Amino acid sequence: MSQLSRGWKIIRIFAPKMEKIRFDVVGLYHWDVRDRWKEYATEAVGRELVLQPQPENVKDPFAVRAREGSLHVGYVAVTDLDAVYQALKGSGRQRLKGVVVKSNPEPPVLTVEAEVEAIDWTFEPFDDSIYDGWHYDGLPLMPKKLEQLKDLTEDLIEALEGTLAKREGGVANRDGGLETSTLNRRCGLQDEVTNRDAITGMTERLLETNLYDVSREMTRARYRIERLLSAQEEPALKALADRLRHQKGMQMNHDSRDQVARYLFVELPQELLRKGFLKSHYTYDNRLDELERQLVSFPYQLYDKFLNDPVDFLREVYYHHVPRKFLFPLLSGIVLMILKGRVKIERWGREGDTEPISQIENLLKPKSPTDGETSDETNAETDREAKMKQGLKTLLEKTDARGNLIINQKNLWAAIMCVLVFEYHLTDIDMKAFCRKMDEWGFGKTSGYTNYCDYASIAKDSDYATRGFPDWRGNGTKHQRMVAAVIELREILRPVIGRK
Repeated sequence: MSQLSRGWKIIRIFAPKMEKIRFDVVGLYHWDVRDRWKEYATEAVGRELVLQPQPENVKDPFAVRAREGSLHVGYVAVTDLDAVYQALKGSGRQRLKGVVVKSNPEPPVLTVEAEVEAIDWTFEPFDDSIYDGWHYDGLPLMPKKLEQLKDLTEDLIEALEGTLAKREGGVANRDGGLETSTLNRRCGLQDEVTNRDAITGMTERLLETNLYDVSREMTRARYRIERLLSAQEEPALKALADRLRHQKGMQMNHDSRDQVARYLFVELPQELLRKGFLKSHYTYDNRLDELERQLVSFPYQLYDKFLNDPVDFLREVYYHHVPRKFLFPLLSGIVLMILKGRVKIERWGREGDTEPISQIENLLKPKSPTDGETSDETNAETDREAKMKQGLKTLLEKTDARGNLIINQKNLWAAIMCVLVFEYHLTDIDMKAFCRKMDEWGFGKTSGYTNYCDYASIAKDSDYATRGFPDWRGNGTKHQRMVAAVIELREILRPVIGRK
């Protein structure tokens, strides 16, 4: 044997065993191949892609960008991010390289396979400390089919893993000879057929309902089930894996999110009303203000994002990888507020569809004005401004449970400006223009208020004053004071002016 041959043999003996991981790349029609994404997807098999975490991504700090050279192709599907980070952790890498092994042109989904030294399946990439202290103690209103989805996915995973374990055992027995193999088939054939039928039935149910659960647990379960189905021998089960993968390509699609939003926020409340919800449940009428404050305090301002656009809200839930134990109470609270006529949604999806908004608004008969004014008078500009001025006076004089003023610092006018400008369009997004308006209203330096409206104080916190509430970032003491000021002003203005 030559030295070279011996060398190759040594390498073969001691080369580490590599693990393979598959994940999907989506969103081709948004990035550098957007003008030819169908052509690119059709010819993608065999291309090498680099998968690079993108912690600077403001929408999703856990996003993983896929590129071919300098060409930005898309992003790893949200449902597969766990596995990518577990592979990075297990192999000690900063990025992955993989080859496209399968492509679905429409919707465009590229299945990429990468080899790594190890995968740390126990690694938890997401930090849930932001939810510390958040709670919602209202009525749980999630439908039974979503509650049962967790059980369904666990049963399906158990059945798939059991099938693989039996198959591996069968392979070992077949190596022992024909008699063992024949006995194996005779004893196990009926069980295999029954198990395959059960797996097929459970997967079909999953395909029908899983999109309505947008929690992090469901994205993980989808990935695991898809991986286990792909490892099966039966072509019918492999085909189910392809269907799950195809559906995953639609998951962040606007039409899919619209479908889920219509079910959760239009159809579900209607269903609860038909079942007599208002008559048969304790519906927290005496605690609605408190429960709404709990919803507003949900991390990432997700409740406010729902009020701005329920369809886009679902995308934000995916981006922030919200776990089920926090998401389901948030959704229940939203449904309760809808049933109580406490929400006014600004828009529905990028097309500005008004039909679902009308259904939500008409779910309950609107209450008649308490002050005897006609709706025209209520909406008149002079009347709106008068109510805003009165609302500000109330806010500036309001105290907390300890007797301390709510507005106890001048910089909290940044929060006041955010509400009046972004939600009631009082002035342009101009801090000086806003301060001039406050001077006209009597809230400036000569007003006599200790914490009067002051441009210099607002300018120090311009990030709060010149951004809509859903775009605020932060979690410190100052941030919490700003959020509290927004909540207090909203509670004062919305009953008399409504929500713009």
